[in-house]
Amino acid sequence: MHPKMLAIEAADILGVSVQAIHKQLKSKKLAYNKLRNRVYFEYETAIKMFAPYKQPCKVVVFVLVKGGVGKSTLCRETAIRATLMGKKVLVIEIDHQGNLTKSFGINANDYPVLIDLLDDSLIKITNSTVNVLPGLDILPSRYDNSVLDNFIMLKQVPLQKVLKSKVDPLRSAYDLILIDCPPSLGQSISAAVLTSDMVVLPTTPCDFSDSGIDITVNEINRMCNDHDMPKIPMKIILNQFDNREKDSRDTYSDLIKHHQYGEMMFSGYIRKCKEIEKYRRRKSTVFDSTASTAGREDIDTFTRELLEMHNLKSNHIVSHFTNPEMIKGY
Repeated sequence: MHPKMLAIEAADILGVSVQAIHKQLKSKKLAYNKLRNRVYFEYETAIKMFAPYKQPCKVVVFVLVKGGVGKSTLCRETAIRATLMGKKVLVIEIDHQGNLTKSFGINANDYPVLIDLLDDSLIKITNSTVNVLPGLDILPSRYDNSVLDNFIMLKQVPLQKVLKSKVDPLRSAYDLILIDCPPSLGQSISAAVLTSDMVVLPTTPCDFSDSGIDITVNEINRMCNDHDMPKIPMKIILNQFDNREKDSRDTYSDLIKHHQYGEMMFSGYIRKCKEIEKYRRRKSTVFDSTASTAGREDIDTFTRELLEMHNLKSNHIVSHFTNPEMIKGY
């Protein structure tokens, strides 16, 4: 895989002109390439291009009690896109099916997984992650993780410490940590949620009463109350949206109008598009191509909002560019 950030996309994120991006690339001698007349760069250049924008590490959990909502695929593409915004990313897969791990071509039998780390204190998480792309590491998963819930109960490990003790020391090494969970609400999921700064609830067009959102939201709020913790921010993203289908329009309308969930919605949605799944099956990504597609656009928009990089225009961004006149609307 060779994920690419287009110069025109970087310009839009930073609120500058494409010419300003080109000038930065050349004046600072940053690596870039051109394909089909489109200038792009990869992770190492992205680090420098987005250097003025730095935030504390954010730990985000992807979870919903209902399966088949595209959670792992969304987590995967978001992780890849975040690296192209200069972020150092770690993905922790808890789902014992290991679909995310397999999508990166990793044989999890060759590496420790979460259950191994919890069972053997000598195994360090820093020595267990696998680098899959520049800027992107993963803690793999396999079927052994299916006993995580039983292990946590038998060992009587406090839920708020199970993962937190492993993850918190990593905050200084990563900008973004994504935790991909199975469609359940067991002990391991509770531990992940209690470690997080935000929970993302992916859902798909369906009968609202069957969405799984109610039970997931209520359970997460109960966890926080039981552990005397502040409520963890939760946000909903509608996946596989198709404006031509009534179910899609109805689900989106129901969510937006809901007295509680309307305010929890991401500003956009992920449209139904075959190319995301097509690239995933090839162990590739929509960001390998320079083509403008619905999948690329929607994942980009979602990732920007998740990282709070959807409105970066500010004085420290302006001063980073050598020619302020090239700033949009300057």
